[in-house]
Amino acid sequence: MPSQNPLATSAQHMVEDRALALLRRPEMERIRSIVTLLWNNATAWPSRDQRDRFAPMIDEYMFHHAMRAANGDANHPQATRFMAPPHRWFDRDVPGSRWAGDSPDFIYRTIPIAHGGRYEIHGLQSCKLAPTVNYSLMDNNSAAPVTQAILDSLDMHFAGDGSFVITVDDTPAEGRKNHIQTKPGADFIMVRDAFGDWLNQSANALSVTRLNPDAGPKSDEDMAGHLAKIAVDGVYYSFYITHSGNGTGPNELRQPMSAGAFGGMPTQWGSKGNLALDEDQALIVRSNAAGAAFRNLVLTDAFHISIDYWRRTSSLNMDQMVADEDGDFTFVVSQRDPGIHNWLDNCGVHRTQFGQRWQAFARGAENPEPWITARLVKFADLERELPKGVKRIDAIGRHEQITAREAGYRRRFEDK
Repeated sequence: MPSQNPLATSAQHMVEDRALALLRRPEMERIRSIVTLLWNNATAWPSRDQRDRFAPMIDEYMFHHAMRAANGDANHPQATRFMAPPHRWFDRDVPGSRWAGDSPDFIYRTIPIAHGGRYEIHGLQSCKLAPTVNYSLMDNNSAAPVTQAILDSLDMHFAGDGSFVITVDDTPAEGRKNHIQTKPGADFIMVRDAFGDWLNQSANALSVTRLNPDAGPKSDEDMAGHLAKIAVDGVYYSFYITHSGNGTGPNELRQPMSAGAFGGMPTQWGSKGNLALDEDQALIVRSNAAGAAFRNLVLTDAFHISIDYWRRTSSLNMDQMVADEDGDFTFVVSQRDPGIHNWLDNCGVHRTQFGQRWQAFARGAENPEPWITARLVKFADLERELPKGVKRIDAIGRHEQITAREAGYRRRFEDK
């Protein structure tokens, strides 16, 4: 199945088919009903204005965990993508698998790992300006994930042709730059390729081999059992993440902090908040770069699922945003186009969740800490409330901005 897209692999096709088959098993009807009940009991009234998004969220939640279970055999691992919106490729429709605050600028992949196993991950950079990539070794506690180890591409060694090999086993690195040491309870590696130029950057090509397999392929029954466990257990963590911005009042943003304390990337800083904007309101957000090579701002719905980012500016990354004249950044969150470049379009969703990430910090430098501010104003008062030096945009520029987003997004699902 030849393709220039490093994500369009036979392994990806196989795991997607396996995940779809798992969801068709009769016992999954009961698991889905339990998951639906748990989510509904906790969110029916708070999310009453977004009930049309509830069933699609459950669809994506179940396929998310089906993909993890279908690629959950640590003896026969693959590197496969998930956390994507619904899409069509290889002449079939693939459900979405977004979950707990997905990033439009990440390509998420999983690689199953077992403590005691020895693995080699072979990779090749697939574009001129390679993305920064984070490899996080996660334990097997779905209800409270823990990052056991982390490897950042900024600290790795690459051959002249962009190729690399990552070794994974239970021994210390002892000077090996491209090494991840496992611990008891190791379950999978979460891979996040983070890029800003959707039109020219692409994910690394990855393949993985276990050097000491000690069992045959996992049975369908075992995969189904794995799916049942992580889908039910995972409700609690994903519910927490979905509501983790509730520590501040509406339209207030939490000051940046490391994501490691609650199962995210320890080297990533983030801010969150719950927004509630009427049509006549706007939120002016200002933040700094803080020496981070990767940054983005994302709006998600009541279930922490990204909103139409392929055709609306409901997210912005460091390549898509522009700085003010003073070098910091101003954004406007609103339903109506404010005529500035850094518009976060809430797509008519009154209540959204806001998140900003800073990661891939410059090595060997004194980086300032990330900061962020937010101020609620009337939309009609924006002109006098905006700071000086904010970059404007006209209708032609906005059309070009959206056209580029759509084209860049389509590249992720090219299969020929």
